[in-house]
Amino acid sequence: MARNAKPTASPDMPQLKLLHRMRESGDRQFVAALARGLAILRCFRSDDRYLGNQEIARRTGLAKPTVSRLTHTLTCIGFLSHSPKREEYALGPGVLALGHAYLAALNMREHARPMMQELADFAQATVSLAENDGQHMVLVEICHGSPTYRLRLDIGQRVPHNTTALGRAFLAAKSPELRAQRVEVITRQLDAGARVKLSSEILASLKNFDKHGFVYSFGDWKPDIFAVGVPLISADRTHVMALSCSGAVFDMTRRRLVTELGPRMVVLRDRIYEAARGVF
Repeated sequence: MARNAKPTASPDMPQLKLLHRMRESGDRQFVAALARGLAILRCFRSDDRYLGNQEIARRTGLAKPTVSRLTHTLTCIGFLSHSPKREEYALGPGVLALGHAYLAALNMREHARPMMQELADFAQATVSLAENDGQHMVLVEICHGSPTYRLRLDIGQRVPHNTTALGRAFLAAKSPELRAQRVEVITRQLDAGARVKLSSEILASLKNFDKHGFVYSFGDWKPDIFAVGVPLISADRTHVMALSCSGAVFDMTRRRLVTELGPRMVVLRDRIYEAARGVF
């Protein structure tokens, strides 16, 4: 990257935009340096083993000298590991320790897992539980029920917010005003035709939620995967998670999702609420 060149846009750029907004807001409690360091950790994806400073700068939008100082610091405290031979960085054990502590404290998983597995076995599909993470949903539990179909995802991996049943289920828990704002944010970088198409798909899915209690994604994320989803809202309404049931299109037909599995997801949601009473 040229010394004075501006970083190119990437899927991780919203993190930098958030940083700029917080800094410009005058919030004196906001520590920009900490936010930059966390943006570096968040730019790693499930298929990344190593990233160099130049790629990290491209993904985060941070200047390369800033990235170099931050990756050095994160290496010193165990959140990154440096390969001198490759001159690149991998996530370090400190990240794993934080993730393990988070999952261990998430009591909801213990209550949800057996009921999720029951539905996965019945549907011969994959049932997932996820948390919101900015532009993505992060899987915190996943149960596979088909001996022949297995969604290639694992706990800790992220999926897109805009095209998945998980993301749309999270969005369904919001007010109409917040839904509209969110749809605007996640579609604004698309060209006009793609923006209209995706917006209409999301709005149709949300309309179905308002009428029947569940959202859907008919191949919008991946053409061969159909899914339905429901939101899980905590008793005090401050915490929203999402459940989805997904499978291969040859088995998870629209009719089956809408008439059978969608209603079963609503029942699953209610059973989890009852079982997790007091911890969610």
